[in-house]
Amino acid sequence: MRSRLALLVLFSATLVSARVFWRQPASLPQSWDRAYSTPVRLQNGKGHFETFVSRDSLNQIETRLREEHGEDLVWVPGEIMAWGMALTNGWLTRYLVQPLPDGGFWIARLHQPERQAGKPGDKPDRHQLRDLPVYPQSKPSFYSHDEDNQLTVEISECNATPDAALQTLARLVEAAGWSPSPVNTGGFQMFVKGNRVAFLGAQRGKDGITRILRLHKPLGVE
Repeated sequence: MRSRLALLVLFSATLVSARVFWRQPASLPQSWDRAYSTPVRLQNGKGHFETFVSRDSLNQIETRLREEHGEDLVWVPGEIMAWGMALTNGWLTRYLVQPLPDGGFWIARLHQPERQAGKPGDKPDRHQLRDLPVYPQSKPSFYSHDEDNQLTVEISECNATPDAALQTLARLVEAAGWSPSPVNTGGFQMFVKGNRVAFLGAQRGKDGITRILRLHKPLGVE
């Protein structure tokens, strides 16, 4: 379970053999268009990365994913974005949903065989994301940095409740000079500093451990 929930973010992969196109996938809703599709390598495992554009609401996107994954879906929504994952029939699928400037959302999805998604012992021995504060007494469980788009993702584990962890970390991030989004009222919070953007999230797993997501990237990079 720890290895399944430790990899909650998907688009921090090294992209190879990319194909960019617009078409409607047969297995997806009429309102979704596939914008990007490529094989990837992440955490020494293989998978497939896709992005979709949708005019659906965030709630409609969640409903569609629950229709596909049922109770396997772990979903963490904010006011304007969300992230999630599902482990179904030996396949791990991770999602990140973010708003488009002109309305609607883009949906990033990473699909991997569970055996390719890392092992329980595959954890960093120290925090490596230096651009954002670390939650006190948390332990790193996943780190990824994409040299191409400078997107960095780190996930940590702690014993605090998700709300307490997110509130404490948000205060630390603000104290470090980051400006919060005015709609930071949900379980996923966004901050901006200069030409950089950061996202924070927290979710408790069935094992009782809270996982904290910290994501950092330059503005305008997808």
